[in-house]
Amino acid sequence: MNQTQIHIYLRLVNLFSMKRILLPTDFSENSINAIDYAMSLFENQSCDFIFLNVQKPSEYITDDIYTASPDYSIYEAIANDNKKKLKDLKEGYAKKYESQPFYFEEQFDFDNFTDAIQQLVAAKNIELIIMGTNGATNASEVLFGSNTLQVIRQVRCPILAIPKGFQFKGLSSILFTLREQDHFHPNALAPLGELVRDHNVSLEVLQLDTHNKLLPNKVLEKFSMVNYHSITGVPSPEAISSYEQLLPIDIHAIFIRPKSFFERIFSGSDTSKITYQSRVPLLVLK
Repeated sequence: MNQTQIHIYLRLVNLFSMKRILLPTDFSENSINAIDYAMSLFENQSCDFIFLNVQKPSEYITDDIYTASPDYSIYEAIANDNKKKLKDLKEGYAKKYESQPFYFEEQFDFDNFTDAIQQLVAAKNIELIIMGTNGATNASEVLFGSNTLQVIRQVRCPILAIPKGFQFKGLSSILFTLREQDHFHPNALAPLGELVRDHNVSLEVLQLDTHNKLLPNKVLEKFSMVNYHSITGVPSPEAISSYEQLLPIDIHAIFIRPKSFFERIFSGSDTSKITYQSRVPLLVLK
């Protein structure tokens, strides 16, 4: 092979070995903060970061119609503007992190937000989605904001939701909350295991309404430091909030499956009564 072919071959090999991480962005302060968190969390690790911007078809506005050039469709006028922002975003991060083993891509889609993410997760074999909350304040979306909540509900991919304004200050301890109803395949814990391994952190397992150890031995073998905590007779949101405050937690991990405890919290009719709001990034395992 000549030098060009060798370079292409090595680039392909490198890409296939990289973590593939999706970073949805609307260019807001919260989404940029989540991107910055991702850069710090995966420092010195080979990662393929994919910036995604989605424009809803329903978001055509009168100004777009009036300002669109006769030589372009309205779609092209809107798409070109967002594609330029994406390109500038990618080039800015590529320059800032040129010494890191990072690769950056940009993707624009004109679609429903969760549909666009579902398609990209499948097409790019995405391993993790990192996104910020959007600050929605109505009761039904108070936990994470509408877009993040919809992704948690509908997209079959692990998600790391970054609270508004939360900045990465290192990673030393992860809280993992479980109930006896949470039966899962060990592979579902892969993102959690990688974080524990890559950062050499302790895993604090909070078991709700049971004193039985819920993690099987073959799962525990993957974690070097595991501490168990159990609490019963206390409403779950309050129990979780208390442990987040009592323990020096940097990330809180939960497991979600259809009709699981946490899914009922996110989509139940009594959402307005829920007082729990994550103070740290929330890793949602599927």
